[in-house]
Amino acid sequence: SPDALVDAIFLRFLSRLPSSADRAKFAQALMPGFADRVLSPGAVTAPILPPPLSKITWSTHLMVEATTVKLEMERRARAGDPPDPRLNPAWREAYEDFVWSVINSPEFVWMP
Repeated sequence: SPDALVDAIFLRFLSRLPSSADRAKFAQALMPGFADRVLSPGAVTAPILPPPLSKITWSTHLMVEATTVKLEMERRARAGDPPDPRLNPAWREAYEDFVWSVINSPEFVWMP
C-alpha cells in the first residue's frame, strides 16, 4: 500500500517512521496510479544497453584509446542508469520525486 511504501522509505533513509501528517501527504501523492504502477510483461521493453568498453590496464593507460574509453565511462556515469521499464513512467516519476524530497530533508545525513 502507499502507506507501507512511505513507512519503508522513511525507515530506510531517515531511520524513523513518518509523522501521521507526512504519511498522509506522501501516501496521497503516491495513490494515483499505485494499483497500475507495474506494467504487464508484454508492455515492458528492455532498455538498450551500450556495448561494453575496452579494459584499461597499466600497460595500455598511455594509449590514445584509454582517454577515449575513460571519457565514455564518465559520460555513461553522468547519464546514469536507465529508468526501470517495468514501472508506469508517470507513477515512477512521482515516486522518484517522493524519494528525492526525503533525501533532501534537513534530517537526512549521508556519511561516506
